Amino acid sequence: MITSMIVSVRPKSIGKIMNKTDRLDIVFAHHNEIVPDEFLNYAKPIQSNPSEKLIKKWKSRRVAHFILYQLFEKYQLDTKLLDQIYRTSSDRPYILHPQIDFNISHSGDWVAVIFRYATQQKVVGIDIEHPQKIRRYNELLNYYASAQEIDEINTSTILPQLTNLTDRFYLSWCLREAILKSQGVGIVKLSEVKHSLSEQKIISKYCPQGQLFFYHQLPFYLAYFIEQEGTMLSLPNVTQWQNGQFHSTTFSPIIYQVN
Repeated sequence: MITSMIVSVRPKSIGKIMNKTDRLDIVFAHHNEIVPDEFLNYAKPIQSNPSEKLIKKWKSRRVAHFILYQLFEKYQLDTKLLDQIYRTSSDRPYILHPQIDFNISHSGDWVAVIFRYATQQKVVGIDIEHPQKIRRYNELLNYYASAQEIDEINTSTILPQLTNLTDRFYLSWCLREAILKSQGVGIVKLSEVKHSLSEQKIISKYCPQGQLFFYHQLPFYLAYFIEQEGTMLSLPNVTQWQNGQFHSTTFSPIIYQVN
């Protein structure tokens, strides 16, 4: 388990900029987390001999659905809405509710969910990356990043808490994925996102104004985006679902402004 403490299900205050009725949660879990029997067949592969990769994907979707169910119960929302999850043409999931947005990401053994209930619907996006192998980081950066961004990634005095190229690459990658996923835009638009490490700012025409949060201290890399005018006065809680409970993490994120 991640270094944590058990917390009650009462939501943490988000500050004066968000309405007091707004709710925002970021929850992650291992894909082998136990779920009740009624969730076991959710998104189950129909193939007789599914691949290991497909089984992992199924487990992640199953756990994500269960986490959403827990969040709906936490805020006394109608769980029947989750019986009809629709998908956009770019495969972004959504439900028919004018105040709710959510996003899901899974990688390797982990899955994460961001959920927002707001008086006026505002979008969210999330991306996690659980590296299974070393990538050709420099080649990938040369494909989508500007020369200035690459120079800042290679300057260790900028965001010195990211001590190696792997951490710094996934900062660059996950931030982009999170904002693009908030709009259901594919990674083909990675190069159109402008990223400044020194200013901790992202510019993209594919998402509204907001904030990005990046964690490198978990068993995976995590970035999430929230549509937001101005700066949040306090951070939302990032929790792990484990053994039937929410566990609060204690890590501090790197925070970016968007647009």
